[in-house]
Amino acid sequence: MIIMKDIFDECSLGDLKLKSRIIRTGTWERQTEDGGFLKSEVFDRYEKMAKSGVGLINSEMFVFDPRDRFAEYCNNVNYRGFVKDYKEITDICHNHDVPVLGQLAFFYYNDGLNQKVEANDISLEGIRRLQADVIMAAKKFSFAGFDGMQIDIGNNFYLAKFINPYFNQRKDQYGGNTENRVRICSEIIKVLKKTMDFHVSCRINPWDVRKNGMTPEESIKVAKELEKAGADSIQLTARTISYLYDGNDRNPFLVYVDKLIDEVDVPIILGGSMRDMKSMNDVLNDSKVEFLSMSKPFVAQPDFLADWKANGDGVSICQSCNNCYSKKESTCFKFK
Repeated sequence: MIIMKDIFDECSLGDLKLKSRIIRTGTWERQTEDGGFLKSEVFDRYEKMAKSGVGLINSEMFVFDPRDRFAEYCNNVNYRGFVKDYKEITDICHNHDVPVLGQLAFFYYNDGLNQKVEANDISLEGIRRLQADVIMAAKKFSFAGFDGMQIDIGNNFYLAKFINPYFNQRKDQYGGNTENRVRICSEIIKVLKKTMDFHVSCRINPWDVRKNGMTPEESIKVAKELEKAGADSIQLTARTISYLYDGNDRNPFLVYVDKLIDEVDVPIILGGSMRDMKSMNDVLNDSKVEFLSMSKPFVAQPDFLADWKANGDGVSICQSCNNCYSKKESTCFKFK
């Protein structure tokens, strides 16, 4: 008997118990007062998401340097009210039995000598400082009640470039082969897993279009290194999944995902700009994927999953206009 998967299946993501297979991934946070303190709208948004049927919430992106490229549009783990504000946020999620991860994403890194030091130029001392900053951010997430953290090693963020052979031509133990390029992340993960009871998720790119850059084969090697270091889950940065088959040819992204899932034992979370329940269930049942992430639909309507669950079907009101992302807002322009 074939058991069909459904987005609202109760399941486990490693050590985390989820009420559904849907992971919400946040982006920007602009609803803040002077000093970074959260406005009441943020607490309301999390309340709506947490009680809607979402399985896991990834927070909006956090930075730790006020001069980072996206610092104006993100919150900072070092602002004075961080622990107090986000302990209230995590309590809201936990009251609805929804785990929540803090998402750390930085574009630049300041090693004390250069505010935008590149992967090839950062010293070993600078690498140790970066690793200590990430570990300290994890400690702050823990103090604020987060169940874990997601380290953004995808898109064009700093660590994504560091592990990419196109950008990293170092000749020491942090350059060269896959193991060496991923070492900066592996060492962080090992410390976190040894010292904390904390879910560590990593967000990676499946591939890029740069010559001598990240290939599908290389990204699978990266995932295996992260798993070996102790990562609890891996999320793929979004690729639009607008079809399952083109004639007899299966969507190449789903072919890649199934191969990745065969190669690692940790859960894989898949994004893909999916907007309706039927398409998402089709992906679940035509692949080895167990978890799906969504972002912009939660911006348009934080509690839309409640309607989907009640009706057994649904389509997000999000029109994929991308204004929320391109204009770096945490609210929808069309559906306020």
